[in-house]
Amino acid sequence: MILLLGELNNISKSPDQIFWYSIIFFVGIIFISTYKMYSTEKKWPIFSKWNLFEIVLMIGVIWSQNLSYNGIILLVFADIFYSSREFQDSDSKRSWIIFIFLSFLILLLTDYEILSLFIKVPSLATYIQFYPSSIRGVVLFLENALTSLNVIIFIISLLSYILYVIKEHHNIEEELKMLSRVNTELNHYISLSEKIAEDRERKRIAREIHDTLGHALTGISAGIDAVSVLIDVHPIRAKEQLKNVSNAVREGIKDVRGSLHRLRPGALQNNGLKDALILMISEYESLSKLSVDLKYEWGNIDLDVMQEDTIFRIIQESMTNSVRHGHASKMSIRFMSEDNNIIVLHDNGIGFDDLQIGYGLKQMRERVSILGGSIHFENRKGFYTKIVFPKIGGEVYDKGNDCR
Repeated sequence: MILLLGELNNISKSPDQIFWYSIIFFVGIIFISTYKMYSTEKKWPIFSKWNLFEIVLMIGVIWSQNLSYNGIILLVFADIFYSSREFQDSDSKRSWIIFIFLSFLILLLTDYEILSLFIKVPSLATYIQFYPSSIRGVVLFLENALTSLNVIIFIISLLSYILYVIKEHHNIEEELKMLSRVNTELNHYISLSEKIAEDRERKRIAREIHDTLGHALTGISAGIDAVSVLIDVHPIRAKEQLKNVSNAVREGIKDVRGSLHRLRPGALQNNGLKDALILMISEYESLSKLSVDLKYEWGNIDLDVMQEDTIFRIIQESMTNSVRHGHASKMSIRFMSEDNNIIVLHDNGIGFDDLQIGYGLKQMRERVSILGGSIHFENRKGFYTKIVFPKIGGEVYDKGNDCR
């Protein structure tokens, strides 16, 4: 005993105190870990009160054992690592740095070999060396085995988590590939649906022409043939027949106008161009994430039905392309009047590197060309479109602005 006291730098606490303090602090750690595991809040902030309290209890365990064992740090910091939400986000670099630095600092400060240089603490090895050689070997073996087991379990848990993260990333990549394939198939389906709808529209227009204009022209042709026969023989009846032909022409014109009216966009049937655009934009914004800013400076410009329909369809196609191909969230539309009538459309989508003229852009060019205008596409941090129409004599303007 005298030799043991001579070797010790400081007298340890009583064994009962060491045991009960260690048990109380460790039970506190288990309680907090269990509470976080089964709590409704599955992920906690790294500096939550529970994590900080768990660190305090961990320091209590180390202190109660006279700084002879600091392996409990691995358990506590593994629990904090798995339960903190910051470590699920790869962008939270600050949290990762603080966590690693704090772990290393506490491991360093609780190492007995370092602390014994500054603080007089009793050494566990001093107690063990006074055991009989047979018991000493067993105790040293158990101490080293438990310490190694603690490190091995910690490493295995980290490896398991890394494998889990890799598997999750692989699953996400597979799901993204599947979504990409589905998106490609949907685009093909949309293109096919557009072609089918286009064919159906052609057939419907053909039936409209056949049932209205074709019928009227047939009657007119027969009436003119009858007039050519009657004009020399019976002039009065020829005049009556000409009246019938005139009525048939008027009815044919009426039917053609009715067919054209049915082909117009719904928003233009009862509204002017500006009001129809506002209505279409409002409906589009309610159905998609696209926010449209319309500035209309054409005022009371006099447009015929074909011009209104063409401009409306161009704006409609541009908005559809911005969402479908550009994935845009914002779009500006400007109607300006300078030397020419100008429309400028600009979205914040992905733009293009090498512009491929598809069916939609081709139709836009054809529509603009019909009105004698020009269209220009650019990549300006998004898709930029400028359309220029020549002014027609007699146009009336009101320079008032309408912003939306």
